Amino acid sequence: LLALLPLAAAQGLEPAPLWPYSETTARAFATLTQASYCDVGAERQALLEWECPECRKAGFELDPSTTRFVERQEIWQANSTFALISRLRLTEPKALISNDGCVVSVRGSETLTNWIRDLQFWRDPVAFEWCDGCFVEDGFYTVTKSLMVRLVPGLQEIGCVPEQELSKAGPGATSSLYFTGHSLGAAVSTLAMCLLHVLGFRVKLSHIFESPRVGNHVFASVFDREFTRKIPVFRMTYNKDPVPHLPPKLFGFRHVNYEVHYDKHGGYTICPEAEDRRCADRYPLLGLVTHGSDHCTNPLGTRGSICYCPWVDPPKVQQELLV
Repeated sequence: LLALLPLAAAQGLEPAPLWPYSETTARAFATLTQASYCDVGAERQALLEWECPECRKAGFELDPSTTRFVERQEIWQANSTFALISRLRLTEPKALISNDGCVVSVRGSETLTNWIRDLQFWRDPVAFEWCDGCFVEDGFYTVTKSLMVRLVPGLQEIGCVPEQELSKAGPGATSSLYFTGHSLGAAVSTLAMCLLHVLGFRVKLSHIFESPRVGNHVFASVFDREFTRKIPVFRMTYNKDPVPHLPPKLFGFRHVNYEVHYDKHGGYTICPEAEDRRCADRYPLLGLVTHGSDHCTNPLGTRGSICYCPWVDPPKVQQELLV
């Protein structure tokens, strides 16, 4: 699965096109991100009947009969890595949702083993077979490879297959994917998009929230060429959240485009260049240590939070830093 031929080395490119940004669509994807935190007990069971009301406002809905949970046990904990997948169907034509497909929503850190993987960014980055000269954070890549083992069969089970297999997959099959995720889930989504693209899946749109830096400048450049210049890919950040500033640029890591940065008043700025000082990069990392609660706060999320199941009230004070 992961024995991939390099796509190419990064080259000098013209500025990426400015894709239309819709807050209605972004809010729907924020709700889908929150749904990945409904991973236990009654909340998890309720997902099997959930059609995502916020999604309807953006012109699509989920088909609950196709909702599946993709999870992997790491170290000694079950459900360490969790993703929600489901078929997405259009209810009315919208500019950013072009056709039916499958949504993939990857949960952020919630278990001890997630924390162990998150902290691995202090180690040296590892080579990423997707492109020549690409290096990515070791812990994020380890989680992604673990998830891919079950993600691909899960997608195929609900009718999402590589483009080259559509002719033999039967009526209703699609290769279109829509991605979202928060924090660790955003980093994993970024890498999974690359690996699934090589297999023949076609990502149509993504909104990832509060992502840490995933790879080096070569990875960021090739990602922009293969995705940002062809489809709307939005990396959402909020106020002074410290997580988008990690791992530090000093270690050779760079963000991918596009960034949509929300301030504490709910206004937003779209930055077409990575590490743009008009967005989150305006804040120095050392001044962000006391802003861990900004990692879960988001005006697009239900009840102003993105770290909790959309029908569950979050704690009034969110001091934890859930990378």
